[in-house]
Amino acid sequence: MRGLPEDGVTGESARPDGPVADGSIRHILIVAYLYPPTNVVPAQRPAGLRRAFVSAGIRTTVLTSAISGSYEDDAAQRIIRAGDLRTRFRTQYQTLVGYREGPLEARGAPRWWTSYIPPDPTAASWFPQALTHLLRLIRNDRPDLVVTTSGPESSHLLGLVASTFGIRWVADYRDGWLRDVEHPAIVRPIDRALERWVARRSTIVTAVNDAIATEVTRQHHVPAFTISNGFDRTVLADASDERATLDPTRFSLVHTGTLAIDIDETVLHRGKDAQTFLAALALLLAEDPELATRFEFVVAGRISAGEREVLTQGALGKIVRVLGLLPRNRALGLQQAADGLLLIPGGADATTAKVFEYLAARRPILAVTESDGVAAGLLHEAGEHTVAEATDPESLALALRAYLSRWMTGASFAPRPDFDLDEYEYENLGQKLLRLVGGQAGP
Repeated sequence: MRGLPEDGVTGESARPDGPVADGSIRHILIVAYLYPPTNVVPAQRPAGLRRAFVSAGIRTTVLTSAISGSYEDDAAQRIIRAGDLRTRFRTQYQTLVGYREGPLEARGAPRWWTSYIPPDPTAASWFPQALTHLLRLIRNDRPDLVVTTSGPESSHLLGLVASTFGIRWVADYRDGWLRDVEHPAIVRPIDRALERWVARRSTIVTAVNDAIATEVTRQHHVPAFTISNGFDRTVLADASDERATLDPTRFSLVHTGTLAIDIDETVLHRGKDAQTFLAALALLLAEDPELATRFEFVVAGRISAGEREVLTQGALGKIVRVLGLLPRNRALGLQQAADGLLLIPGGADATTAKVFEYLAARRPILAVTESDGVAAGLLHEAGEHTVAEATDPESLALALRAYLSRWMTGASFAPRPDFDLDEYEYENLGQKLLRLVGGQAGP
């Protein structure tokens, strides 16, 4: 997956240094720190939006970090990989995003000094070289619209720069501002100033759900619009057939992605909620040892050595299978082949792309999250999914028992007939964003 970053996009005619006279959008620049081929959830949104823009007939360029890896035809795909100091020093982050192969022993806390870099460490590791590419692109092939999507928040700093050239700019929030970052008091005034500048200087603010959009509006008195996370049917169609991977004699509950059981994991709630789920599962096994003959919990994703030990210790070792990190088509295939899916969003306001992949798989979902959270509301709207809070192992065990009792008996799951899953397909989400900015594809 590793490769040298490209200097820029070649082979295209330069555009004039000024906006398109009729206001149409003929060239979009998407700025995203993570982008395929890295196989992580944050890379899916910019990739899905890019496909939607291209489908609408709009020439689209991507500016991303070299830490995401590269394709042999990056230049032909109009993907610019800006150099990143994170590629030069061996760290756990390289393994987490797949830039470097090999086992992950354990997730460690970030180095203390990184908390003094506002808005986040990528402002030092990636932003300077990304800025060079942005200025070169504006000079040689000026975009009509820039879409910056975070986190990390350093992507929005590039939007701030683009706005000074009169370029329309969509600041897209995948999470609340610095959701997983806690800076020392001396840095926080800079955080607040940057957040205010991004919200007020962008042409439009978008967010992945109403809760984040409402918070932006409340804090900064600017309208913010919801462009949900979603799924891409073309990607789902390439999913492999993974039925043989699962045990046909047992109910297979599948989790794909990061569990983050490690104590030092910074993702909000997720690690703690995952630990509570495993404790609840252990309680069920203690009450009914025969469950091990009828049930399996299958985990596919980047798992550290410490996490693997927790997942397979004691009685859990009889029902847990750890497959490790799989290619994206196999992970999607597992979702579609599963009897049920485990979702741990990681906070009340979290609605990652995985929620919508799960919904598209049309399997009963067990979500360990707040009952009044955004993901819970979406699941209740979509079908007879189960939402259980990770208050304590005992109460979660009750919810898990009820979930298994219903779906292990052969009950048939179907989404609610009035739930419009197509609304969350990236083709439609991209069109919605274009309508917000008043754009139309040029000739």
